[in-house]
Amino acid sequence: MKQSSITTFSVKASAAVDVTDNSPLANSDRAQIIERTLSWIESWRTNPSEPFNLDNFRHIYAQDETFSSFDFGRPHDGFRDWASAQAYYRKFMTVPKVWWLKANDDLKVHISGNIAWSTISLTGGGETRDGTLIEMPEGRVTLILEKRGDQWLIVHEHGSSALPFPGVDEVDAMLADRA
Repeated sequence: MKQSSITTFSVKASAAVDVTDNSPLANSDRAQIIERTLSWIESWRTNPSEPFNLDNFRHIYAQDETFSSFDFGRPHDGFRDWASAQAYYRKFMTVPKVWWLKANDDLKVHISGNIAWSTISLTGGGETRDGTLIEMPEGRVTLILEKRGDQWLIVHEHGSSALPFPGVDEVDAMLADRA
């Protein structure tokens, strides 16, 4: 069965923020980090009528040698700078005909000085150019951001997808056998 249309992106994410500072500046920082995280998720998509365009969201990245990435399907040793990462991203996103990500409602933001990180789980899917369905039923993303001037920029990203594993009850039963 081939997927014929892209799933509409929707976000129900609510931020659980790990800081007690409720000053306007702290709230502004939180809002920008949340916006950057959700923009990251929304931007990693493609379909025939709206092809992937890194230029639409490259402004949320640190575009220099401080950037690093260890993500889904990337080379084992990841990327150690923006130049190599963006070249790969552009090529990688020509593989799917359709690709989408959808945020779950568990976004968390942590701020410590001029460094912040956000975590969120998500789902995704799509279709290759030959019609093969791609499914990612459970993914996780961590973004590390650095505040440069008044902008929070992604300096590191890590995405992973859960491996098939027994459920909690099954694991508990296996562990009980070892006690």
